[in-house]
Amino acid sequence: MATTEKPIDIQDYIGIGLRRKWYIIIPMVFSIAISAVVYKALPKIYEATTLILVQAQGVPENYVRSTITDPMTSRLNTISQEILSRTRLETVIQEFNLYLELRSNIPMERIVEVMRKAIEVKVEGRPYYDRGQNSFSVSYEGREPRTVMLVTNKLASLFIEENLRFRAQQAENTSDFMAKELLGIEDRLKKNEIAIRDYKGQHMGQLPEQLDANLRILERLQQQLQTTSENIRSAEDRAILLRSQIELLKERETSVASRTIRREPNSGSLEIAGDQGPEDPLIAQYNALKRDLTAAQSKYTESHPDVIDLKRKITTLEPRVKELLDDQQTKKEAREKQLQARRGANGDALPFLASDPVTERLLTQYTDQYNESQLEAKRLRGEEETLKEQFTLYRRRIEETPRREQELALLTRDYDLLKTNYQSLLDKGLQAQMAENLERKQQGEQFRVLDPARIPEKPVRPDRNKILLMGLLIGLSVGVGLAWFRESLDQSFHTVSDIEDYLELPVVATIPYLKEDEKKAA
Repeated sequence: MATTEKPIDIQDYIGIGLRRKWYIIIPMVFSIAISAVVYKALPKIYEATTLILVQAQGVPENYVRSTITDPMTSRLNTISQEILSRTRLETVIQEFNLYLELRSNIPMERIVEVMRKAIEVKVEGRPYYDRGQNSFSVSYEGREPRTVMLVTNKLASLFIEENLRFRAQQAENTSDFMAKELLGIEDRLKKNEIAIRDYKGQHMGQLPEQLDANLRILERLQQQLQTTSENIRSAEDRAILLRSQIELLKERETSVASRTIRREPNSGSLEIAGDQGPEDPLIAQYNALKRDLTAAQSKYTESHPDVIDLKRKITTLEPRVKELLDDQQTKKEAREKQLQARRGANGDALPFLASDPVTERLLTQYTDQYNESQLEAKRLRGEEETLKEQFTLYRRRIEETPRREQELALLTRDYDLLKTNYQSLLDKGLQAQMAENLERKQQGEQFRVLDPARIPEKPVRPDRNKILLMGLLIGLSVGVGLAWFRESLDQSFHTVSDIEDYLELPVVATIPYLKEDEKKAA
């Protein structure tokens, strides 16, 4: 007889569960009981946490900028490494007598490592790289709740103290560094200033800023040279004229013969006997220049150099000729009066003096003027030499100015760069000094305990609920496995469909199973 297997549905599973319920319940209860015993046997680990606030500096950063620019997370990492160091943790272990059961069995390095794993530093709500976070927490795990609280608060105080020390040390180091750099740049700046001062002193007069003044002085010297040269030529011309006039007067003095004055018997007029004498040298020179000018004007134009020179000489002589003519006229009138007086006294011819007073006066006057002209020409030539030396000096200064400008530019470029760096470092040094004072007075960024650690009320490990849940799952798994195993060994029929499927015959009627109390009731 062939048999076919009927697929199992949910009702079958429920039926199996009801029939084999004790196979499931007993292992599950037993597993939960074992889990409870394990939970009770495991050591209890308590955790205490303190929340630390990163408080901003008391003075606004617009007034005093801190020299500590690292983000809080970076500084927190550095401080954590310092606090979690072997030396610091050994001190805390000794202070609170931690890990007494381990100190006799394992070395201190292992104990420090155990405690380091029990400490957790966590930035609240945000990762370490977030610069905007302003709080963090410090946690510690241990077996004694009160000790855990005390150690956590101790660690928080260590973080606060180390932060203050770290900031003060970094601000002091920054200030010292800036001071040393300032001293070095200041020394170099002084050396450059001395070099520039010595260079300017050595090449005074050839500096670029003196170029305009040198050009003006050179132009003035050139004008003075031109004026002095003209004055020298004028003095020499005047000396030549005076010398020729002196020679003429001397010739006249030696060539004039003795003369007498007689009265004409009939007319009563005076007559000069002998030679009347040559014309006055100055007047003769003036007349000669006039003739030469007339001859030159007939040949050349008015702009010709000879015509201009003759006009200049005539213009120079005109005042003196006029003065001489006026003086001769006055002398002539005086002599005529004197002769008339003498004639009236004796009526005879009078002897004429061999030395003419007018000639003597003119000779003396021309000699003095000649000497003055010579002295003036000599003085002007000396002045001209001095002006030429000064002209050469200032021209050499002007020619050397471009080279001095290039050399000075090399010196001043380094000086200006050092000066800029010095001013920048000086400003930064002042800011660093103020930042150091800010940290010393504890007005900078500080760590402040926002929530101190409390005595933990329940352990964080082991997790009771997790252990019980694991026991429940294990017991349930074992019970289901046992129930399924027992059901697979059972060959009895539990439903009408099982019989029909097995016999392949329909069931006409079924007799229900009645319990004893149900039988009595029927």
